[in-house]
Amino acid sequence: AQTSLAKQVWESMPNINHPGEMAILRGEINKKRRHMPIRQLIERAGRAIQQIKPVFMMSPMSIANFLPPGRLEFDVVVFDEASQVKAVDAFGAILRGKQVAVVGHTRQMPPTDFFSREIEMDDDESSTSDIESILSMFKAAGTQERYLRWHYRSRHESLIAVSNVEFYDSKLVVFPSAGHHPHAK
Repeated sequence: AQTSLAKQVWESMPNINHPGEMAILRGEINKKRRHMPIRQLIERAGRAIQQIKPVFMMSPMSIANFLPPGRLEFDVVVFDEASQVKAVDAFGAILRGKQVAVVGHTRQMPPTDFFSREIEMDDDESSTSDIESILSMFKAAGTQERYLRWHYRSRHESLIAVSNVEFYDSKLVVFPSAGHHPHAK
């Protein structure tokens, strides 16, 4: 199955010698300096770029800066650490996708505009009181939820042990650390 998928991806690649968008890309690739700004390049050769590189990894701010609205469409837009992404910042990315996957945990830090504020706040005022994350927005809309079952990020299982007990009711499957098996002989 992987071989046929790889073949399908390879066959969908545009020919480097084609005119139009590929000619624009060839011209930019061969330049030593004075390259076209990315937003303009996406505007003029976006379909060819997306055929060559169908997966883009970008922040919501980068999407707004580099991808002109209506120029590219993606099958899926994924928000990781979604509890930290303001809903208002996510809308541009959402509009560029056919489907959205929102990944995060409600107990993670919420989004904040603390560093962008120039005014002093009263002690009673919370910097996150009026900011809704894309995760909380989707959750409030009743979107289907699925829970993490496997944890693979920590180099040592003790780093996730407390979170596993406190937040995940010990339901996470945690991979054992390499070389750390005190009862193994």
